[in-house]
Amino acid sequence: MIAGVALAAATGWVALIRPRADPVAETEIFAGVRYGCRVLPATGGPMHWARVDLAAPGVDLYVTPTDPALDGSGYQYRLRRVATVAGAEGLAVAVNGSLFAKEPVLLPGYWPGQRARGVETAVADGRVSHVWEHTYLLWFDHTLAPALERRKPPPAGALTRARWGIGGQGVGLAAGRVAVPPGGPADRRTAVGIDSSRRLLFLAVFDSATPHGAMVELAALGAADGLLLDGGGSTAMVIGQGAAGVRPGTVLGGLRPVATHFGVRANRKRRRLTASAPRRAVRRSRARAGGAVDPAARRFAPAAAPLRP
Repeated sequence: MIAGVALAAATGWVALIRPRADPVAETEIFAGVRYGCRVLPATGGPMHWARVDLAAPGVDLYVTPTDPALDGSGYQYRLRRVATVAGAEGLAVAVNGSLFAKEPVLLPGYWPGQRARGVETAVADGRVSHVWEHTYLLWFDHTLAPALERRKPPPAGALTRARWGIGGQGVGLAAGRVAVPPGGPADRRTAVGIDSSRRLLFLAVFDSATPHGAMVELAALGAADGLLLDGGGSTAMVIGQGAAGVRPGTVLGGLRPVATHFGVRANRKRRRLTASAPRRAVRRSRARAGGAVDPAARRFAPAAAPLRP
């Protein structure tokens, strides 16, 4: 029994460490949320992405709020894994958020529950975490209309109107043009982008990409403006429970707990009735009635085709 528990635990850790790399064709996994995965030829690492229709019924956003229990402590958040937050909040898809600084502890590393301060400005349901002078803010108003500020710090007007917001240290994609020079090290990256004219949100995580390469791929998805969030060991993406067509869970990263998280709420997809579904309903009704067909079930059954002579 102990060996079985140990094996299950080891399997879980491997699932967090090893990214899913099998290509996935573009699939609508929730109403208004489409997901895909492909391997980048330049690095050989997978890229997982989601495109969100912000005008779709049921779509809403999530940004980690500050913890009021930590007021006055010099910290704002307790570290949590992206999968933990996605499950607790019922998110359709979630990624890690902005840079943060954790409290010093005796044990090295990052631990769930550890206190932390956010580096970048964040807005959670209208509440501004703090204002940092070097933040470029991606924000959404109460109608989920998106905007990316191209100046820092975030202007007061944007902070007043924002319901949700997540900050980065630089605008990497502006009006469809990549603003990051080529080169730089390849690493795990988390990128977010928008197309304000079409009210679309893009989330992308990369197992191995340069900042320039990540922005090129974000633009190829259709984003007009975008930036990088925290990366490296913090990069993670989780697909929520109830996803259609793909297995839910962590698709990249997820081992390190982080301070802020950015996610999407969405309705589950409605199942389509196949042509055989009405016939199955009639058969089930007949079986329950001992051979007689329930008239309510017969209403949905297609008419029988005439016999040919």
